[in-house]
Amino acid sequence: MKRPRQILKSYVYDEAGSITTEFVLWIPLLMTWFMLSVVLYDANKNRNDAAKAAYTISDLISRKKDVDNAYLEQLKSLEDNLLPRTAGSHTLRLTSLRFVDGTYEVVWSKALGGGLPLTSAELNPAAFPTTADTDSLIVTEIDVPYTPLSDWVGITAKTWSFDVVSRPRFANPLQKTD
Repeated sequence: MKRPRQILKSYVYDEAGSITTEFVLWIPLLMTWFMLSVVLYDANKNRNDAAKAAYTISDLISRKKDVDNAYLEQLKSLEDNLLPRTAGSHTLRLTSLRFVDGTYEVVWSKALGGGLPLTSAELNPAAFPTTADTDSLIVTEIDVPYTPLSDWVGITAKTWSFDVVSRPRFANPLQKTD
């Protein structure tokens, strides 16, 4: 018969089931870390995709001398293709501005996918770079809704908003033909 001291010693040094215990202790932490990584990656990817779409559209329109409604609708279609996850639910507003006698004035503005065109009264001069008199700017505004894969990690539904200001490359200012 074993003595109590030997029984206690064999129990303390017995390693059977230690891997199961470690698994039970670590799996919740690892799964939480994995889910947090996936949700943060998804949020960052969606934000970067929205920014890339804004800069792409801004670059395309800055290369034109004049635009019409058909071209602007094609830009909206391009935006839908660049942002397939939120196609149809985001907005695009394009505005041509002119700086005259120390103030900005709207030459034309077009809202696509909802929203209203920008007016001269709504302009915030602090949002634009310093420009020479009679110079013009093109403002591309994109609002993209984002819904996270899971909201338990602290990221809630929001709207990514990007405003890109660029200068027309070939015309001053960019004209709208219809």
